[in-house]
Amino acid sequence: MAINNSVPCSEKSDYFPVDGISGTGSLHFGKDQADWEGLYLLHMGEPSLFACGPQNSELEYRFLWDRSLSEPIAVRLVIHADGSGTLFVRVLQHALMLPPPVHGKKEVTLDKWLKVKLDKRMDLPYEQIQQVIDLFNRIEFPSENAKSISETTDGSDWIFESRVSGRYRLVDFRNTPSQAARKAGLFMVLDLAKVPIPQNAIY
Repeated sequence: MAINNSVPCSEKSDYFPVDGISGTGSLHFGKDQADWEGLYLLHMGEPSLFACGPQNSELEYRFLWDRSLSEPIAVRLVIHADGSGTLFVRVLQHALMLPPPVHGKKEVTLDKWLKVKLDKRMDLPYEQIQQVIDLFNRIEFPSENAKSISETTDGSDWIFESRVSGRYRLVDFRNTPSQAARKAGLFMVLDLAKVPIPQNAIY
């Protein structure tokens, strides 16, 4: 994802840009989706890439895979000043929809429902860092493959973000990612993070 079609990072702590932001991508359902995807990232302990600040001045790339009712997955690459990199992998044990209350049992809270089931970090060599950057730079922006709301089918989202040189980019593929986006996302989740996902669960 090149520097073009980006916006300066925000003074606010929002996870995603919403109404009134131009020059970068947006989430298909606007503020409503920004709220629920942001809730996933908050429960994962993930930072905002859209926000500015000295504490998050490093280059960062993130793939958030929201597979409808499946477990949300976030894989984030942080590139440090010395050129080294760290990969953070977080998976929630459930998606947002809470189970119906069961008579005689305590109602499940959102904090318990959106617990992290996988949380790990990995140091990456230079070659793998460059692979991630190259794959991100191949993702089209804006996406010609993006689906309109009326065309959505299974409800999955392939959300890619980057913060480079104080500028933020976002692209959200609804249902069907482009070939470049699919390759980048699966490389981060399967090849680097080694998250065990059966082929029939990739959609």
